[in-house]
Amino acid sequence: MLEIPRTIPYLRAATLLAALYGIVWLGLEGALWRDLTWAALLTVLGLTWGVTRFLGGRSVSVKVFVALMAGLGLAAGLGTGLLLLFLMSLKTGLHDHGSEYSTAAAVWVWQQLPLWAGVGALAGAGTGLLTAATTKAASR
Repeated sequence: MLEIPRTIPYLRAATLLAALYGIVWLGLEGALWRDLTWAALLTVLGLTWGVTRFLGGRSVSVKVFVALMAGLGLAAGLGTGLLLLFLMSLKTGLHDHGSEYSTAAAVWVWQQLPLWAGVGALAGAGTGLLTAATTKAASR
């Protein structure tokens, strides 16, 4: 059995840094890599807060843990892409000098959603397997 932690060290500090970056991000011109980085950070932070809030302290089997991690990875990949599209439209609406992003950039992000979701699910499953293996080895 694996226990899901109730708290993650430095999660509040990471959230504060993400919020500060968001303030800086608002004033910067649109760069897809910056927006993607912020979207990924926000998605992972949001999922981490949700897991510790709703599942923290519970013990689950290795199978459930790996499945949970795969599902969270899928949600992170899909959520990052969707949040990126939202941030792109938000920034375009806030800056009054025309579109920040080309239509091709938005279409590219939309087309990457299945790939990012799949990669996220695989990364989550791999993280779950590594965590389970190292936790079992450490407990022996």
